[in-house]
Parts: sequence; C-alpha cells; structure tokens
Amino acid sequence: MEYSEFGRVEDGKLIRKSFLDFPERVIGEVKETEEKTVAYFQERFAALQNEVEEIKKKVEENANKGSFMTKVKHLLDTLPEHDGLGAYETLHETLDKLYKELDAYITANRHKNLQIKTALLDELKPIAESKEWKSASAAVKEIQQKWIKTGAVAEEHKEAIEENFKAIIDDFYAKRAEFYADLEQMMEEKEKDFNDFLQNAEKKLSALKDTSAIKQSISQLTEEWKSLGKVKPKRHNELWEEFQGIIKKSLGAAKKVEKKKKAVSKGDSLKKKQAIVDQLKEANKSMVPTVDLKELKHAWKLAGKAPADLNEEYLFHSAMVSEKSFMAGLVEKKAKKGSSETDLIKLQLKVCRDLLERDKRELLNFQENLGKFNTSKGLDSLLDKKLQQQERKVKVKEAILSQIREANRSETAK
Repeated sequence: MEYSEFGRVEDGKLIRKSFLDFPERVIGEVKETEEKTVAYFQERFAALQNEVEEIKKKVEENANKGSFMTKVKHLLDTLPEHDGLGAYETLHETLDKLYKELDAYITANRHKNLQIKTALLDELKPIAESKEWKSASAAVKEIQQKWIKTGAVAEEHKEAIEENFKAIIDDFYAKRAEFYADLEQMMEEKEKDFNDFLQNAEKKLSALKDTSAIKQSISQLTEEWKSLGKVKPKRHNELWEEFQGIIKKSLGAAKKVEKKKKAVSKGDSLKKKQAIVDQLKEANKSMVPTVDLKELKHAWKLAGKAPADLNEEYLFHSAMVSEKSFMAGLVEKKAKKGSSETDLIKLQLKVCRDLLERDKRELLNFQENLGKFNTSKGLDSLLDKKLQQQERKVKVKEAILSQIREANRSETAK
C-alpha cells in the first residue's frame, strides 16, 4: 500500500523507495497499525533533518568551519542506510553541498597554512644558526608556538614540511646542548682557577702583619679576581664570600698585632709628650725662652695622642713661649737706649698689663655674646674651643705678669 512518495507497505514490511543511485530498502516491520509505523519512521527522518539544519547553522556561524567536516561526511556516508521516511534526496543535496563548501574551505586553509609554515621555516633557519643562545632560544620557542597554532597543510606537503621543521629544531637544540655541556666543563675548569686563587690569597695575606700592606695587597688581589672570568652566579657569590672571609681574617689578625704594638708604644708616647711639656716649663722659667717652638710642635704631633690634661699643659706653655717672644719684641721697640734693668722690668709690666686688659675685654665680650650665637650642629663645639682659647690667653698673660712682678721684687731687693 502506498503511503507517500517516499515509501510503501508490502507483506507487513515498510519499504523506503530508492533515491539517486541508492536502491529501495526495507526499513522496518509494521507493528500495531500501518499508520503508527509510518509515523514513527517519518519522525526519525524529521530528527535527522533537524540535525542537518543544526550543523549547517553551526558552519555558517563559526569561524573554525573545518572542524565540522568529519560530522558532515559521516552524515553523508550514512544517509543511504538511515531508517526513515522523507525527502532523502533533498537532504543528500544539502549535505553534499555543505561537504563541498567545507572541502573548498579546508583546501584554501591548508594552502594558507602551507604559506604560513613555509614563512616560519624561512624565519627559523637563520635564528637556528645563531650562537646567541639565550635570545635564539626565546625566538625558536616563539616560532614553535606559532607552528603549533597553525593548522594542518595538505597531505602531499605534510610529511616534507613537518620533517624539515623538526630537523632544524632538533639540530638547534642539539647544538645548544653541546654548547652548554662545553660551558659546564669550562665552568668547572674556571672554578679550579678560583680555588687556586683563594689558596694563594690566603697564603699571601696571612704572611702580612701590617694593615696598610694588607690593604694594598687586597687591591691587587681584587684586580686579579676580576680577571679570573665567570662561573655560575650562585657559585661565584659563594667564592666571593670565601675571598671576603680571608680578607676579614687577615685584617683582624693584623689589627690585633697592631693593637698590641700600640699598647706598648702608648707608654713611650706619653713619656715623650711629658718630656716636651717639661722642656717648655723649664724654658718658661726665663722671660726670654730659648727653645725652638716649631721643632717642639712637630715632635708633639709625631708623639701621638695625649691625655686631655697633658694636652692642655702643652697648649698653655706653648702659648706662654709665644707670648713672651711677642712681648720681648714690643719691649725692645718701646725701650729707650741705655734703659736700666729696673726700667725694662717696669716696661715689661706695662706691656703685659695692657695686653692682659685687652684679652680680658675680648673674653668678657665673647662671653656676653655667646648666647646670641645659633648653636647649630657642630657650631657649639667650635664656640667651646674658641672660649677655651680666650680663657687660656688670659691665664697665660696672668702667669707672665706674675713672673715679671717676681722679677721686679727681686730687682728692687738688690
């Protein structure tokens, strides 16, 4: 019995009619009623038709159209064996057209991919020959990523282009591995040079006992260190720390020796300075000291540091020698020819009193203005030093005046 243009029921079986080059075929048996059986197979066709429409829509909407090729081909190949009733010829035409469109799209894409991969090969070749391994490795990796993202090429070109790319990549990494293996060996040899240097440095520095000589040797050794070359950064830092440890140890040992020497020479220095002060005191017993103040100042500096009280004694008696020399010049200028000893002493008293009064006025003026100064950082210590100098000048003049008065009493008693 004919149910439609697409099939018929015969001897209890449902037969789908032939279409295109595909013969008619039994697609099922009648169960319950013919109408229900026919309706079931029509629904199966409708479901297939919907599936084809859905995939057609996806192809139109997606950029990666080639990914649907397998599904379209499967539907086209299995269409003749599909069990259903409907316009299979129309559905076949739709799938065949879609297949041809995708095939053309894929062919164009594979041609484009071939052009891209050929360009990547041309870009890769000079980079793979570079000996700048760090930058070349980054560039090669970038090209590899682009290669992976680029789709397939036509089958007839695939094997040749992939093998060519692989060969260049493998050769590059093999050369790089060989380079770093040689570098590793060179680093090991270079590290031996560093170890030899450290042994020599320790031997050389430990033999020196003077810090200045050690520092000079350290400068030479540091220059030598710079010429040793390079090892791995981490190891280089470790070796540098070893070198610094040797330096620290040598300087520490030398400083201990020097400290002991200073402790021994400190007593000698104190004796020398006390002797200079004693010499100044002895010279100051006379109103006309006969010492070379310049020579004594030089000797004082060479003798090293002195306690504060001894240093003050030195400054006081040095100033006293200077003031007496200055006053002697003034007295000589003001004295009349043929002046007696008594007259000279009186003139000395007058000159000394005048100078003392001047110094006292200057001291008083300085003390009154001291609070007006802005005692910013460092200035307060300078003001203290200036005050001490002014006070010392007054004390020196007072001491000289006392000495002149004593001489005057002695002269008067004669």
